[in-house]
Order: sequence, then structure tokens, then C-alpha cells
Amino acid sequence: MKRTMLTLLLLVAIGGTAAASKQPTRVIPPATIVMEFPVALGEMERPAVEFNHKAHTEALESPSCETCHRLDEQGEFDPSLASTSEIDTRGDLIDASHDACIGCHRERDEDGLVAGPVTCGECHVRREPKVSVRAVMAFDYSLHARHTKALDDKCENCHHVYDEATKDLTYVKGKEDGCSACHGAADQGRTLSLANASHRACVSCHLRRGRLEKETGPSLCAGCHDPEIRGSMKVLAEIPRLMRGQKDTMWVSGASSESAAVAFNHLAHEQRSSFCSDCHHRSVRPCDDCHTQMGAVEGAEVTTEQAYHQRASTYSCVGCHVAFTAERPGCLGCHETASMALAENNCVRCHNGPLPGSPALDLPPEPVVVAFDPLPAPSEDFPETVAIDLLVDRYEATNLPHAKIVNALASGTAESVLAATFHGSSATLCSGCHHHSPTGVRPPPCRSCHGEAAASTTDRPDLKVAYHRQCVGCHQRMGVAKQGCTDCHASKEDQS
Repeated sequence: MKRTMLTLLLLVAIGGTAAASKQPTRVIPPATIVMEFPVALGEMERPAVEFNHKAHTEALESPSCETCHRLDEQGEFDPSLASTSEIDTRGDLIDASHDACIGCHRERDEDGLVAGPVTCGECHVRREPKVSVRAVMAFDYSLHARHTKALDDKCENCHHVYDEATKDLTYVKGKEDGCSACHGAADQGRTLSLANASHRACVSCHLRRGRLEKETGPSLCAGCHDPEIRGSMKVLAEIPRLMRGQKDTMWVSGASSESAAVAFNHLAHEQRSSFCSDCHHRSVRPCDDCHTQMGAVEGAEVTTEQAYHQRASTYSCVGCHVAFTAERPGCLGCHETASMALAENNCVRCHNGPLPGSPALDLPPEPVVVAFDPLPAPSEDFPETVAIDLLVDRYEATNLPHAKIVNALASGTAESVLAATFHGSSATLCSGCHHHSPTGVRPPPCRSCHGEAAASTTDRPDLKVAYHRQCVGCHQRMGVAKQGCTDCHASKEDQS
């Protein structure tokens, strides 16, 4: 069956985030669908039509999806416009769309009912830039569990695989995967896009259960895509674990890797996510099924190493951890000034398991109990205060509350499982300020690297700039109130 109009009706233009200096002038409600030509049919001669699905539904005296849509030969709801679902040529598509919409408007007008426009410019309107408030329908663990219960644990109601032998869809237990594993952004032959497959499957099921007077979900746009309605959906107090044969803990080691394996607590990560797709963005298969050492086409040519370490991707381990720190002011004091490159001495914090080929890889790693080491007592190596007397011509010397600062950092670190895992030793906190000193040894004074003048050849600031960049910058990132000169330095001029 041809699906050109199917794509046409479900293409929703979702505006990107507007720049802070220029807010969007128009907001498109969640039930408005922007109807555009499929890319294969070329550009539209007129502006796209913003189709208000909610207004059309409310205008019908007896709302029924079959007024505009149809049930196919399997009795499944077809989201495309009934009169255009088998058309794939530009001219015929234009004519069929106009006949269906304008024809309906004229009939309603002749019957004295509320009707829509019948001229080109009334639908194809050139408007100001827009942003859609349509929420993405996210199928989280809670929603999945509710559907599982309603469908009596019959996974075959939603999950299927394509059988090459029979050339048909079938269900295979243990092969359940996310919808996006097969359904992409656009229709590919008989394989529907993710949007089209979701609307066909979900709306069909909801309508069918409604006809049987069973508890069911929404069948109109706003029911899933209105942010307020989406946010009000019931969330289970206790969500059963979604099992797919995964182990609680496992070793992560690439087939061709020469590095020590990484102990990964899968259960702990599940408890801190809402979707399998937080990490498994397309399929629940192991990462190196798609991401190979050299970068395969199936994995968008992203290598295994990149899949785990890319800082810019929230799907990677490192990227997710970086995003975590970026959302928390308590982390930004140190992490925003950290080098964008991963330091080689940090590798062992994760890669501390068996080497490739070791029999120990056949056994799951023991869960690690995270505990933050207590801080040492004040001493010469861990001073209570540090005197800073750099600007004595204008300001009194100031005593930096060294131990108080470290204790504050340690307290926040101990409250976070992620932070405590990577900063389990209090010595690692020192590198937040003493950024080029070896971990675990007493760092040298700041003036040993930063002199009275800046070192232009190494881009190293002078001591005064280094102090202020480090201290004031950290206060700004962490939201600490003390950011002015006299917050730290008593002025000599005030005492004269």
C-alpha cells in the first residue's frame, strides 16, 4: 500500500528553541498539524497548511475518526486521509486533498452547518515564525507497565519482528525491542515511520477497546501531545522492572578492546532513568552490535570508543555524566573549568576490571558499595586557613577558609552517588582548585606556577588573575553570594 499522504498528514513542524533575544511570535497548539509535501514530491508552491485537528473534531456533530480516515482490511485505523492514502504523485495528491477538504466544507455550507474555507489563501496563509507546544509522547516505564497490565502481559499485542521466511510480522518471545529499532523518521516501503506506526497501532487499539467499553487511552491529538494532559498521566507508585534478559551487573569490554573492562551496574542505572532509550537510543541490543571499532553504517559510523566517551552525546557514558554535572551548580565550580579532553589518568576510574581474555569476564562484577572517605584532620598538609596577602597596598590580607571550603565540597559530593563514585577519595577534590597537581600529594602554592606577570607563551595568567578567576569564578558558577572585593578583602581605605 502506498503511504505518501500518510506522511503528509503526520509531519508536524516543531520549532527549535528560539534565541533569548527573539522569542517566538506564534505558538502552535498541540492539536495543530502542519501539512507539508513529502520531500520526494518537491517544495510546496504555497505555505504549508496548519490543520487544527481539534477544531475539526469539535465541529462534527457525531465525532468519528472514520469521517476522514478509514479502517484498513485488517480493521486497523489508518491515520492518512482516506481519499489520498494510495496516491503518490504530486498533481493527483493536490487534487485529492483539495477535493476532500474543500468538498466537505462546501457540503457543510450547503447544509447550513459550520464550514471551513474554500479558497487557496484562507488555508495556505503566510504567517510569522512559529513554535509548537506539542509534547513528545514518551512511553516510560510506568506507562509501559500500565499497558502490560491492561493487556494481560501479552507482549505480542505491540511487539513484533519481521520473518524473512514468511515475509510477515510475527512475535518472538525474548526478541522484544523498542519501536525505533525498525521504524525510523520516514516510511521505507512497507515499514512505516515511527510516527505513523505509533499512531496506527496506538489509536487503533484505543478505538477498539473503546468500542468494547473497556478502559482505554486517548484517540485525539491532545490526549497524548498536550503538555498539561501528558504531565497529568498517572504514574505508578511502584513500577515493576522491565526485563529483557539483562543482568544486574556486567563487564563492558569491546570484542577488540585492549583496555581493562568496566564494571557496569545496569540495575542501578535503570533506577535512575525513565526509558530504556535513555541509553539504548534505537535498539536494546548491546552497544557494540551497532557501534564497532571502525564505525559501521548501522551505528552512524560512530565507533565503540566514541559511543562510550563522546562528551557531546547524552547517550554516551561520559556525555551523560557531563550533562549530570552541568545541571547541578554544586558540580560546576570545578567541572566547568575542567579540560574538555579526558585526562589519561582518569581512565582507571572506570577501566579497573579484568583484562581482555581473562576468565573473570565470564562472572558478573560484584556491586560496588560507594562510600566517601572522611576528610583528614587539619594539619600542615591540610591547613585550616590559607593567608592571601597579594594586594596589601590596598587591602588587608585575607584568610581563605580552606578547610571550610573543602568540607562544603565533600558534603555535596557524599550526597551524590555519581560524585561519590568518582570522588570517593577526598584527595580528588583538591584537583578542583589545584588543577595541575598530582592527586594524593600536597600541592605546591599557587605562586609556584603563577608569577607576578602573565606568561604569554603558555597562556598562564598572573597570580592575581589566577586567584580571582578561580575563586570568584567558582562562586559565580555555584551561586555563592560572596563575589565582590570587600566580601573577602577588608579595604585599608575604609580604616583611614
